[in-house]
Amino acid sequence: MKINQKQFERYKVLHKHLSKSQGKTHKELAKCCMDELALPTCPSRRTIMLDLAFFRSHEAEISCINGYYKFAKPFSLYGLLDPDELKLANEIKALFSQYAQLPQISGLEDIHLQIEERINIDSTSKPEVIVSFEQNNIYTGQKHLIALYNAIKAKKTLKIHFQDFSKSQKAYSISPYMLKEYHNRWHVYGYEHKKGKIYNLALDRILAIDEASIFKYREQKAGDLAFLNDIIGFTYLYDAETETYAALESVKIKVDLPRANYIRTKPLHHSQQELSKETNETHVVFTYQLRFNNELFAKLLEFGKDLEIVEPRHLRDKMIVHIQEMAKKYGI
Repeated sequence: MKINQKQFERYKVLHKHLSKSQGKTHKELAKCCMDELALPTCPSRRTIMLDLAFFRSHEAEISCINGYYKFAKPFSLYGLLDPDELKLANEIKALFSQYAQLPQISGLEDIHLQIEERINIDSTSKPEVIVSFEQNNIYTGQKHLIALYNAIKAKKTLKIHFQDFSKSQKAYSISPYMLKEYHNRWHVYGYEHKKGKIYNLALDRILAIDEASIFKYREQKAGDLAFLNDIIGFTYLYDAETETYAALESVKIKVDLPRANYIRTKPLHHSQQELSKETNETHVVFTYQLRFNNELFAKLLEFGKDLEIVEPRHLRDKMIVHIQEMAKKYGI
């Protein structure tokens, strides 16, 4: 049975108090939930009774003597694990918790509960974190993830109210197809009905999301998002004057050793190739098939003096201008 976040939090509180030797009335259990979860009011008697029925459905023995409820014997939903399984389950729980804000995790609170209950964890204790993923829990676009994720699954057309960093506001009618994460930022890709082409919008610049019933949802076509294979990051640059997108081109870079080893072990793009004939004991030459965008340029800048752009010429010239402008800022 699926449970929601509110139920999940109540179950943890109830499990803690039902496990104590002294029983509690349904009113006391309800007050514990209100106090510990900062609820505006106590859960109703019916809610508490349903919660107790949930425990019983998982083979919990709950005694009721003179209106006081408690576990008749120690209870864990799935019993205790052996030490090796316990260690693994704790690690799984710690990993699961790191992804708690992702839309894919919404609705899986019951699995989280099963993990906690099976390994008999006190939810107030802090698990040891052995594996840590890069994350940014204060990213402002995160609040839109679930709404967009659900709209993509339900194939709903949306009206997205958007404000760029120049404070210019626009509304887009989008049939959303994909959410993409890059460097802890999220963009949504979809078909913009008024413009008749694929758009991508940064979630941190979305003001509000409404349903756009005026437009029928447009199904994604085979080539709509094919450009994502040819870029780093989010952007598929469009030139309004020529009405053309950035062309796919060969990019060649020369990277000094030992820094080049970082690119060898973590390629910048799946098209990466190492030119052994141009590589020696001081540097490594890599080639890529890419479409230029700002994310590509920023990625190359990360390597500073250890990287030289060999081709294409326009990208090399852009880097030269950028270095000259940096030099001016430092009074060089």
